[in-house]
Amino acid sequence: MTRLAPVLFNRRYRDLVEIGRSRLPGLAPEWTDHNAHDPGITLIELLAWVTEAQLYSLSRMRRDERAAYAALMGLVPTGMQPARGLLWPDRDDPDAQAQMLQQAVFIPADTAIHISGGNVPSFLPARPMLWIPARIVSVRSRFPDGMSADHLSANVRGGPAFAPFGDGDGRGVVFELVLSATGWLPLFETDRPRDSTLSIGIRVERGSAEAAASSGTGAPFEVTLTTEEGTFPLAVIKDGTHGMLRTGVMVLDISAVEGAPKVATVEFRAPTGVDRAPRLLRIEPNVLAIVQHRMVEEQHDADGNPDQQFDLETPGITFPPGAAPVVIEVERHGAIAPWTQCERLSDAGPEDRVFAFDPAAARVMFGNGINGAIPPAETTIIARYTASDGRLGNVAANRKWVVRGFAGNFGMNIDVIADGADAPGLIDQRSAARIAIREGHALVSAGDFETAALGLPYLEVSRAWMRPPTSGSLAGEPMQLIVMRTRQQGREPELVPETGRWLAAVQRALNARLLLGTRIVVAAPRYVDFAIAGTVEPEPRIEPSKVEKRILEELARRLTLVSPSPAIPARPFGLNVTARDVSAWIEALPEVRRVRELRFLPAEGVTADQVTLTATGLPRLNVDGSDIKAVRPGEGGST
Repeated sequence: MTRLAPVLFNRRYRDLVEIGRSRLPGLAPEWTDHNAHDPGITLIELLAWVTEAQLYSLSRMRRDERAAYAALMGLVPTGMQPARGLLWPDRDDPDAQAQMLQQAVFIPADTAIHISGGNVPSFLPARPMLWIPARIVSVRSRFPDGMSADHLSANVRGGPAFAPFGDGDGRGVVFELVLSATGWLPLFETDRPRDSTLSIGIRVERGSAEAAASSGTGAPFEVTLTTEEGTFPLAVIKDGTHGMLRTGVMVLDISAVEGAPKVATVEFRAPTGVDRAPRLLRIEPNVLAIVQHRMVEEQHDADGNPDQQFDLETPGITFPPGAAPVVIEVERHGAIAPWTQCERLSDAGPEDRVFAFDPAAARVMFGNGINGAIPPAETTIIARYTASDGRLGNVAANRKWVVRGFAGNFGMNIDVIADGADAPGLIDQRSAARIAIREGHALVSAGDFETAALGLPYLEVSRAWMRPPTSGSLAGEPMQLIVMRTRQQGREPELVPETGRWLAAVQRALNARLLLGTRIVVAAPRYVDFAIAGTVEPEPRIEPSKVEKRILEELARRLTLVSPSPAIPARPFGLNVTARDVSAWIEALPEVRRVRELRFLPAEGVTADQVTLTATGLPRLNVDGSDIKAVRPGEGGST
């Protein structure tokens, strides 16, 4: 049997005191009085006594005590974790029934779903959905300045990624999706089922959905649907995309839509902005979210005896942390009474209709009439729960799927069906506790803050720097954390990517891990934009245009603000850029013989021979605005 923890009680009080004394000369050389009367030695003895007591208790802790301590850290027992994924319309399969149907089909929650010709466990819809006979007519972004961007071609190809709300915070931008019926019937009828929802699948640039939860609040989208009958607001029932930042499904309530439209326009707005500009590869209606589980209901006869118990018949019970794993009801003469799960039957009274549940054994236990009521004899105990096959439900990408109610193939999973896992054991909980202690502690040092910022999911923090306090800093003054966003394709964007909402999202995510009394301010660097003009003399037999291009590439590399790889260092904060430095970089190129003339184009904070930066400043080179000419000897202009 594997031990949960090693024997820790192998050092005693005197050993710990001597360890503390032995380290004093190296840690505090100015401390010379190591006798028992010194207050510092008293503190060492106190800490040694506390440590000895803790080691003693840890080495003799019972399993239930370890489980209780784990619960304090949020580590509670869970069941099987079901696999989840998305089924997308298969555009390349002309025989797919979903491509041929011309009327809406309601997919209820108990619809059986499985791989075409496969023997993997069956799946169910994550929630009921109304499949509509729709094709996409237009995918477009409308900006406040009257400009628009057409994304239809990129959406059909599945790339390159497009930004539906632009590169800023998205305020005032309208992202619209125009749908048209594929046949003579409408998208959906007026007498559709009451719980009908419209499912919009969104695939983001990074591919499959990530497991981590979003650190931000997501985008509070306002969604409307416009038909010839008018404009109707659509409530977002569930946003599995976290504000279009991860691959998932956005479920929209269409119960308020009137009429039977043949053409509909779905519009998305973010009136308060987005934490980070989404980048999509594909947006599509009729994307079905599936989960690998089955709903189980079983019945057991109550015998009227104290301490009755029974094991659940279907293995693989699944429940998320903190959720009730099983629902118990007792039926007598047609009347159904619910019973409540409790942690311990010993805490219950004789009239309390409660039960205890052991998730490891999948066992339901009732009271003895003193601690918890006894289910009356000749009654029926009804147990309802969800079961799953765990990791056996994970499926590779690009498989064709069959959905009951659709002839032929329904669609395919572009990404893997993942997240299926077996129920964690005590060893797994121990590993999770160690990870939580190592990575989930409060932020103290500058390295803690920088590492935590770089590890935020979805926000794409690619550079973080805690500014050290200066000699004039006041006690209690907030610390300043400088953060930078990832640059797409390794190029510096035209607009500063660190928006106010993005900075607020980073601050909000870090605030939960601050020590009491600690204050930080999350800010962006102070950018100074500049351009370069000059002439250089290339080496013989080298094309001047190639030299000019090579110089601009070298300057962009030297002035990289966010490094795309460890081989390219990022520009330090607060380091001025001088014309002498730039000339030296250019003359170091093998294609350049010498620099004839070089100057910085005037701008705020820029002189002819220097870009002056503050302590948190960074230079942003305007490559398009720079004018560097390669001129052969004896020529005065560009060749």
